[in-house]
Amino acid sequence: MRKILVINGSPKKENSTTMVVTKAFVDGIKKSGEFESEIIDVAALTVKPCLDCLSCWGRSEGECVIKDDDVPFVKQKILSADIIILSFPLFFFGMPGQMKMLLDRLLSILNAYCGQEVPENGSFHGFRYDMNGKKFVIISGCAWNDQKVFDPLINQFDCIVGHGNYDTLFCPQVKAVVDQGMKPRLIRYLNNYEKAGEEFGKNGCLSSEIKELLKKTPFSKTVYKQILEKFWEKERLIGTKT
Repeated sequence: MRKILVINGSPKKENSTTMVVTKAFVDGIKKSGEFESEIIDVAALTVKPCLDCLSCWGRSEGECVIKDDDVPFVKQKILSADIIILSFPLFFFGMPGQMKMLLDRLLSILNAYCGQEVPENGSFHGFRYDMNGKKFVIISGCAWNDQKVFDPLINQFDCIVGHGNYDTLFCPQVKAVVDQGMKPRLIRYLNNYEKAGEEFGKNGCLSSEIKELLKKTPFSKTVYKQILEKFWEKERLIGTKT
């Protein structure tokens, strides 16, 4: 069986609304019967911050000097997986702090900077390990209407993995469609991601057609604005009672 590794960066762990979409996508991949999946919740791990010692690029090349937390375990899971999915909500136009701290500690997966030029479509540093055949997917949900807010993430992962070397599933309005509990709308919404996963499992990539389908938001801007107004009104009311 080929392996799917989902690294869930949400502090809400299994209650993450982004993970609702991620699970639908993974279910689609697994329809082929060729894959098994595992989910790691970053919020449940012990992850110490990077020391900025650069030992993993020099004195202990390829190995982080911090051994007494869960990062070595995650690194081995990544190296043994065929599909690596990073799933997290958008936090202040980037990834949550827990996910960023984990990625900082995985610097040993990349080669040291030795003055090399920036490649056109590869990782800025290049991978220390053989990543041929591995597929990387970024799944992230947000409350905005459009996908422009994900541009900072794209720039970062272009540097880490390389432009064109990973797929993205960006999910505007995802919290609203999940929290609203409108079953027919939610079922249609998740079916699209399951369809995307099925395609990804077969072809190892997403077609332009499925990407365009997933760009469509579940609510019109007018309806979504009304949903947000009610949500914040409710939140403020709760705040006055605490």
